[in-house]
Amino acid sequence: MSEKYQDILDFAYELAEKATALILKASAERWKNTEDVEQKKNSVDLVTETDQAVEEMIKTAVAEKYPSHKFKNALYSKLRISPSVACSIGVAHKSKPVVGVIAQPFLNQILSARLGGGAFMNKTIPLPLTGGIPQPLTELSKCMIGAEWGSDRTQQTFVKKTASFARLAGDPSKGVNGGVMAHALRTTGSTACNVASIAAGQLDVYWDAGCFPWDVCAGAIIVSEIGGFFSGGKDAFEREADMPEILMGRRYIFIRALPPSKTETTIQIQKRLAKELYETVEEWTNEDM
Repeated sequence: MSEKYQDILDFAYELAEKATALILKASAERWKNTEDVEQKKNSVDLVTETDQAVEEMIKTAVAEKYPSHKFKNALYSKLRISPSVACSIGVAHKSKPVVGVIAQPFLNQILSARLGGGAFMNKTIPLPLTGGIPQPLTELSKCMIGAEWGSDRTQQTFVKKTASFARLAGDPSKGVNGGVMAHALRTTGSTACNVASIAAGQLDVYWDAGCFPWDVCAGAIIVSEIGGFFSGGKDAFEREADMPEILMGRRYIFIRALPPSKTETTIQIQKRLAKELYETVEEWTNEDM
């Protein structure tokens, strides 16, 4: 089966390279066009012709090579003056991620992994980008945390998000009740880019709700292959839900690979950090969840 996954990984990697070329070409051409981008449901949830073109390219190629495979959205890109553009291609077998490729065209990076095969950047560079050696991490207050405002800008959602972000970033000694004063909060606007940063060791924790299985499938196998942690929302995490439930749950948490300490194993540290984060934040439900 591992050889079969390798074939799929090779194919997905080729698609990521083609997507990279399409995105870079479209970006160069776009600045000649004064027309506005097409919109989804609001001004922060955009879709471009390039999104659609790359997705169609991937769908057609998958249908031709693997006609029995079911296809969900594979592209998450916004062509703006920002490196936070990604094409994420994930393959799940029996609702468990087994192959993942995340291309970041403007960074000249393609992260990839298959079940049991490790994870790499540009095929040969081991992840994380510290020589493949995870760096220590034991405290939530020392974490660089990825979090997104998302496209749901309702009052109901924002009350919980702003309160959560305030506690994560706030100094408890300066009056922030429940604050943990995390090292930093980072927003890229892209789930795939955030997860890629977790795999690279550039973010410590990424937590979000409202994104979809196809947003995280590729990242889940890439992060898992290097000893990172992937789980669902607070309830799924506490129940230690199985992977199919986590993948479909639309609430996710990633914690980067890290070494054991003198008193805790790697997984004990990761689970403790996830528990501390979920004790700090308030979960929200998007209008379409």
